[in-house]
Amino acid sequence: MKFGFSYPWALSILLSAFVWLGAPASAQDNYPIGPGDVLEISFLSNPTFDRRVQVGIDGSVFLPLIGELNVRDQSINNLRERVADLMAGSVFREREGSEFVLVSVDSDEVILEVAEYRPIFVDGAVNSPGQQSFLVGMTARQAIAGARGLVNEMQVTPSQSEVRNHPRVLMADLVGVLAEMAVYEAILNNTGEIDFTEIERLNAPEQLINNAIGLARSQLATSSDILTEELSFLDTSVLEAEARIISALRHEESVTGIVETEEAEVTRIEGLVARRLASSELLTQTRRLYLQAIDRLGNVQADRLEAEADRRQLVLERNQAVRERALEIQARLQELSQQASQLRVRIELTSVGPVTLDGNETATVAPRIVIFRQIAGQAQEIDAQPETPLIPGDVVNVSLRN
Repeated sequence: MKFGFSYPWALSILLSAFVWLGAPASAQDNYPIGPGDVLEISFLSNPTFDRRVQVGIDGSVFLPLIGELNVRDQSINNLRERVADLMAGSVFREREGSEFVLVSVDSDEVILEVAEYRPIFVDGAVNSPGQQSFLVGMTARQAIAGARGLVNEMQVTPSQSEVRNHPRVLMADLVGVLAEMAVYEAILNNTGEIDFTEIERLNAPEQLINNAIGLARSQLATSSDILTEELSFLDTSVLEAEARIISALRHEESVTGIVETEEAEVTRIEGLVARRLASSELLTQTRRLYLQAIDRLGNVQADRLEAEADRRQLVLERNQAVRERALEIQARLQELSQQASQLRVRIELTSVGPVTLDGNETATVAPRIVIFRQIAGQAQEIDAQPETPLIPGDVVNVSLRN
């Protein structure tokens, strides 16, 4: 409808909304408009007013003739009704010849649609995480397909924890522990043979048992060599001390003979001096030689006693080393026994799961889909299924679980 009078500019600009073509009724009625969405306004009576406006981060848009309007979290239908109320009586100026006329706008002549939806985001265990354009009716399965599917086609390498708790790995650990125990028991008993009875009783692969037995025998030989090397120095020192004792005894025996000879010579010279057949000077010289012999005997006896003391100390050190080694082995055996008991319990309680240890196999897992969604300013975390419908702005996180 036209009014025949001049006016400098239009009083306001119109916005109206009607139909969201091609959208399902539920999405059309319930979808909350949010930042990033693009609204398209079409004027049937005057296409020059047609606009595409993007919803700002604060949820506002600027509409001709109405101005700034906050549309955040409003459904498209609610927004159409609101705009229809705001545009009541709106007119725009149109030139006809040399005059401007005001033209009223009927709300039926304005169409409001969501032209573009804000994107969704897919992350986690997908081949191509990132942003995707939203399509009406889109589901989580379609979003995952748009991200080029799950990593490794729903297969995942077993984690370190899963591998360590696998019954086969636990059995291998138990075989190793029992083999080490058998080695230490053989060392403690000072025998060259290892008792593999406990290992052979296990329900373990034959190759695993054979490998453990071979390794245990090699370890026994190495440990015996190390123990022998540790004690050989003390044994050599003891033998050296014993050789010194023997040498000192022989020297003492020789010097004792000299002392006895000198003592007899002093007695003989004293008899000659008494009968005035020898001088007193000869007696003095003989006595001096006798005292020197006694002094040499004392030194030799001191050397023997020192050698005997050294031997006793070395024997004590060797025995102490053997005892300490035995205590270390017993402590290690006790520790290994506790480990073996724990491994037996874990093997009994652990059932074989989907994770395998073969090099060419992987573990099939099921995806977990979580949708993070903002509704009316509230963050929601939704456990979803592949057919769960999405709305614009959703963040879809995919993880793989056993």
